[in-house]
Amino acid sequence: MNRPSGGISPLILILVALIGFGGLLALNARPAEPVRVIVPTPPAPTQTVNPWQAVLEAGFGQQGTLVPTIPPVSSFAPPPTLVYAGGVSAPISAADVASVPTLAIASGATPTRPLPTAQLLATDIPLTAQVVNLPTQVWQPPPLIPPISRDPLGRDHYYFSRPVDSNATNFGIFNYNYGSDGPQDAWRVHAGIDMPNPIGQTVRAAGSGIIVWAADGLRVEGAVFQNTSSYGNVVVIRHDFGYEGHPLFTLYAHLSAVLVLPGQRVERGEPIGLVGNSGRVTGPHVHFEVRMCPTNVCDDIPGYGETYNPLLWMVPYVGHGVIAGRLVDGFGDMVDDADITLRNWARGTVEGTTTTYIFQNTGVDVNSDSNWQENFVLPDVPEGRYEVIANINGVRLSQLVDVSEGMTSFIELAPQPGVTFPEDPPQPTLEPSATAEGEGQ
Repeated sequence: MNRPSGGISPLILILVALIGFGGLLALNARPAEPVRVIVPTPPAPTQTVNPWQAVLEAGFGQQGTLVPTIPPVSSFAPPPTLVYAGGVSAPISAADVASVPTLAIASGATPTRPLPTAQLLATDIPLTAQVVNLPTQVWQPPPLIPPISRDPLGRDHYYFSRPVDSNATNFGIFNYNYGSDGPQDAWRVHAGIDMPNPIGQTVRAAGSGIIVWAADGLRVEGAVFQNTSSYGNVVVIRHDFGYEGHPLFTLYAHLSAVLVLPGQRVERGEPIGLVGNSGRVTGPHVHFEVRMCPTNVCDDIPGYGETYNPLLWMVPYVGHGVIAGRLVDGFGDMVDDADITLRNWARGTVEGTTTTYIFQNTGVDVNSDSNWQENFVLPDVPEGRYEVIANINGVRLSQLVDVSEGMTSFIELAPQPGVTFPEDPPQPTLEPSATAEGEGQ
């Protein structure tokens, strides 16, 4: 019998297959690897780099142009010298030097241009006493510079400077204000304001204009200025400007010396005279008036009845204003010669006093301003809030008012309509005194 041919036994194939299958099972039986969770971490903070710092650290500019420096003084070239091309001058001899006139200058003297001086009226004040200014005592606040009209309705007209410097008394005394009759009601009604100063204090023009009166002239034969001797030596200026077409004049009275002539032109601030006590006075002062022509054409100096309160025309001090007021009764009639008190509302202190005008119903009365129609004025009031008070025989009236720099604040004090004030108690009769005629204007 034949034996089968050689080859791979089926049994071996089966065995190999089983081994391979078993290996696959073994691989599939391995446990899976655990899941790994990766938590992100924040990046480390980075340092902010200044770009200019990095540029400079990199050496930028080290090869650039150097900053120019100032060479030392020794390297400057010497300045050129001028070469004299002319001949040689002979030296000045001692005799020539001695023949040259010398100019004597007083130590501390200030040259000033001479002012024309009018011939003075008779006065018993020695001339040496007239021209001596006493040392400064008290400085007043600086005044504002005219002209000023800050009122929104155009009612203000502060056109004039003060006629006396700030190192002297350049405000009106309170006990003889415009429109009043002085202490103890003994003087005539005042047509201006008085600034008491030592004899010789300079009086200056309150505004530019032409001198229309000086002490050397007489208006009529045998008379003095406008037929009154009370004014003494007088200067009157007709100004270059007016108000609403009406020419304006200022008057300066009781002077000890007059430094101007009629027809001379003066500018604001120029000296026109010296304080004195000529005329009828109780002491040396300058009497200052503002007069306005009643018409647009004025051929002569306005009269005594054409005066207006100078405190409404003369500039206030810096930081100060003015209060103009009207005190009336229950029927709207102005109350004459009543006391007015000004009280500081913040501090409760009395800041000033005045009296209302006296109207005598004559041709030479004082006048209220055409804009304000006032019968009292409180000047040079520091900015702030104030109470204005009138007390008439036990009836008290008051009103608050705010004061602004360089402006007029207006108030009216009035009782209820139809209310009358109690009558003044009877006053004892006083014998006429010499001062009743002495303090005239």
